[in-house]
Amino acid sequence: MDPSLLPQLGVAAALVIVVGYLLTANHRLMTANRSDRAEYLKALAARETAHAEALTALRNRVSVLEERIAELEDELDRERDRRRAAEDIAAAVRRHT
Repeated sequence: MDPSLLPQLGVAAALVIVVGYLLTANHRLMTANRSDRAEYLKALAARETAHAEALTALRNRVSVLEERIAELEDELDRERDRRRAAEDIAAAVRRHT
């Protein structure tokens, strides 16, 4: 073995050590992130369920309010019809008197 290759082998060994360290650090980080991600996904699923329930409740409430508005519109139309009929009767009485 040629002694002039030793500095090159030292640099190569240092690079191997750095790459090995980076790979193990990445593996540890990904393992930790995996458990954090599982907790995040669990919390997200719970939040989505609660959101869906809230939306369903709001849709039901809107439906009830729309029905009430329709009833009030019908009542208003009936009241207008009665008022117009009363005005027509009053106008007919004024014409004949």
